[in-house]
Amino acid sequence: MAVKTKKSTLILVNTESFTGSLKNFKPKLVTVPHSIFKPWKDASTTMVKDFKTLLVLKDSDIDSVTADELIDLLPEHITIDTIVSGKDLKTKYKAFEKRRAFVQDFSLILADDSIVTTLPKLLGGKAYSKLSTTPIAINTRSSNKFNKTTLINSIKKIYDTKIPAKIPRGNTMNVHLGSLEWFTPQQLTENIISVAKQFIEKYNIRTILLKSNESPVLPLYVNLEVLDNLVASKDDAKSPVQNVVEIDGVELQLSQFEKSLLEIANPDELDSLFAKQIKQAKRNLEEVEEQEKEEEKEDKSTAKKQKTKSKK
Repeated sequence: MAVKTKKSTLILVNTESFTGSLKNFKPKLVTVPHSIFKPWKDASTTMVKDFKTLLVLKDSDIDSVTADELIDLLPEHITIDTIVSGKDLKTKYKAFEKRRAFVQDFSLILADDSIVTTLPKLLGGKAYSKLSTTPIAINTRSSNKFNKTTLINSIKKIYDTKIPAKIPRGNTMNVHLGSLEWFTPQQLTENIISVAKQFIEKYNIRTILLKSNESPVLPLYVNLEVLDNLVASKDDAKSPVQNVVEIDGVELQLSQFEKSLLEIANPDELDSLFAKQIKQAKRNLEEVEEQEKEEEKEDKSTAKKQKTKSKK
């Protein structure tokens, strides 16, 4: 019986597009202290889909190494299940349905860096819709010749220390951290810190959040300096109206931090997230209404007295 896993994802919000208008087919490789592939492979025994790895080589290198050889050369926890060449993808798996079924059978696809740019056409766009079937470029050559040692080191590096992440054209990137059951809290924390540091150093990250498929979004990091600079760059940044929003029927004046939380919060949870502000706003509204009623009574009383005087 297959066991449903609790998948965890780190969500990083940049101040601008990660790639501009360019579409990047190569996943970004992020260094982590704890491999996601080893526990993924171990856990696949109870999952619907077995963890399998595909290696795509140049046509000229396809006979230079076999899957059986790699079993002896690689550590026990790393396996290459199938090796194909670009020519195989063009011929043996040319039919669309056959190619799609073949690609979907794998959880990790490694490809010679020299041919990885040709794979979108050979594998088809469907493969790039999922991270698990998006090819990861590896180095297989030394002095411009195929080298088994270089190949082995490249595979080990990816498998043991890297997390692949698809680079979006937008400003929100998802980095899949694997299942919560695969790591201790300490290991997961160390992976999160490692990923966060690398992106914060390279990009103007304004928010980092953690999400599982069974949990609400949890804010982990908010860069107020980046947010303030972003607001200051807008012509109407000084206008207080910019941070006025309506929640649960009342208008709230939010701080920049609260505004950033609003942008990434679940719309169905806004009333609970801003419960304190809503309660205060409603209390203020009631006080204003009571004051208006008192002023209205005073106005009526004053008008009545003036009317009585005029009759006399």
